[in-house]
Amino acid sequence: MSNLSRLKWMLLPLAFCILILVIYMFAFQHGGSDIGLYRYYASCMKEGLVPYKDFAVEYPSIALLLFYLPYLVSHDLAGYNTAFAVEMMLFAMAGVWLLFGLVRQLQTRPWVALSCYALIVIAIGDIAVERFDIVPAIITLAALYAFCRGKYEVAWIVLAVGVMTKVYPAVLVPLFLIYQWQHHGWRRTLSHVAIFALALMLIAGPALWIGRGEFIHSFTVQSGRALQLESLYASLLLLLNSLGLVSAVPVGGPMSFDVSSPLAQPLAKCAFFIVGAALVAVYFMFMRRIRRNLGSPTHIEFGAGATTDILNYSIAAVAVFIATNKVFSPQFILWICPLMPLFSGRWQKVGWMVFLVVAYLTWYVYPMNYFGLADGQQVVTNALVLRNTLMILLIVLLVMSPAHESTASVGLPVLAPAED
Repeated sequence: MSNLSRLKWMLLPLAFCILILVIYMFAFQHGGSDIGLYRYYASCMKEGLVPYKDFAVEYPSIALLLFYLPYLVSHDLAGYNTAFAVEMMLFAMAGVWLLFGLVRQLQTRPWVALSCYALIVIAIGDIAVERFDIVPAIITLAALYAFCRGKYEVAWIVLAVGVMTKVYPAVLVPLFLIYQWQHHGWRRTLSHVAIFALALMLIAGPALWIGRGEFIHSFTVQSGRALQLESLYASLLLLLNSLGLVSAVPVGGPMSFDVSSPLAQPLAKCAFFIVGAALVAVYFMFMRRIRRNLGSPTHIEFGAGATTDILNYSIAAVAVFIATNKVFSPQFILWICPLMPLFSGRWQKVGWMVFLVVAYLTWYVYPMNYFGLADGQQVVTNALVLRNTLMILLIVLLVMSPAHESTASVGLPVLAPAED
């Protein structure tokens, strides 16, 4: 590639980074109640208090580092809000470069994927700077990037960092295991799992030593919550309530608005098993897809079909974890924002459009009309039901989009193997 062509390609992600800067700094409103909590944690650490020992924390270790860095820039609330927005913006920019590098390897059009990414960021709204969840999403994207290049050790280490930032990237572990097992056997696969476990222990070790109980509680705190108002189950109960079939009303809870109904507690208890069963179904379909196509010219390691399946099923696993959980906080949608531009296959464009609507409806419900939802307003309730229904549709599209045999005709990925 000539220097002029290389410069032309470099200008594309740079232009999208500038667009991200404008969106994050001028289009989004900075601040929020959660950022106040992040700042409180940072101020405690600045005063010499030890997390998990001297004060309770509901986040893993690496998240605390993310909260502390903006505090080094400014101690006052307004300055911290801006510094935090800049931090989230920088990670969103990193997402641009990761996507650019990956879609070039996938031999798809980078400007299409980056345009999709920018539209998703716009659709999700202020949530992108009110929460830190874009960070574990970008870390997950980085793990997939390394994995799809055959850099397995790096991928597992980065995935461990993601788990220690926010637990959900752990849903990718079985997908990585299945893919490596099918291509390399158990011995080599288990060596990489050992690297993953070692990375987890190195990160978690100090916190476990300082305050084991509180540190473990930071991973399990969500399990004790009631049926959250925005969850799939709550939206179904609200819909049935509007039809006069069951009693269900929003109520204030200790951590969020929840739903009160005779069916709420049983559904909350069943949610854990539904999440597990749904994830097992995704893993089983992925393994069956890999086994069926193993050895096919387009399904060799890092071939078109196999790589498409890795990406689609990774997005599906994260989406399943979000949609079937008893808690569906608005920031959870950020977890798949940087991944959706990588969705390939027959239903790609439909999937992109569905997710754009999902992202906008998430913003519409929270923060735009959240108190309307809590008051039981039917329009907002219908928007929530539609959002959750579209999430299920998106999952179906992800797992039912077969990799095509001809990459030339549809622009599907062909990854060049990298040395492990």
